[in-house]
Amino acid sequence: MAKRKSLDLIVLLMISVFVISVSAVTYYSLAMQPRVTVSAPLIKFDRAPDEPNGSTVNDAWCSLTAKSYPNVTLTYEQAVYINNTDSGGPHSFRLKHISITPDNGTSDVGNWTSIKFLVYNSSSYVFSLNYTVSGTNWILEPSNGETGYYPIPASTAWWIRLETRSPATAQEGTICDIQIDVDVQE
Repeated sequence: MAKRKSLDLIVLLMISVFVISVSAVTYYSLAMQPRVTVSAPLIKFDRAPDEPNGSTVNDAWCSLTAKSYPNVTLTYEQAVYINNTDSGGPHSFRLKHISITPDNGTSDVGNWTSIKFLVYNSSSYVFSLNYTVSGTNWILEPSNGETGYYPIPASTAWWIRLETRSPATAQEGTICDIQIDVDVQE
């Protein structure tokens, strides 16, 4: 009986040592105190002279409601401005594809020939993100869906020229939704 009690006591001691060692790890913590300040974006969207009717443009997002006509290239020369509001220096940005519908492989894709987002500075073309169609598939250019980063000078506005084109056989009323991020390096 004494051996049994000794064995029980040893087992209990081993369990308590195990629990204490596990507890020491479990209750370890770090402290963090973040401070988040609401600020205006340094690079922002601004309304432009050729903004499509029905579009919404805010500092940090915009929704462009463009049209596409069969067998015609429709151009919104200055659809939206991208404005570096910082007078202290340049900041870089890029265009990045997020999503497009209709999806590849569906017949509705064939209602477009191309949708292009061309970025211009005050004097010339700088870069673009283009969607062209091959059969029932969207082809992105650049192929990874991301442009490089381009520095926009201090207190300067660039613009996006939006070009749309549909084939002669395009079905009226078909809709294409595109989501693009404008990534900014501050």
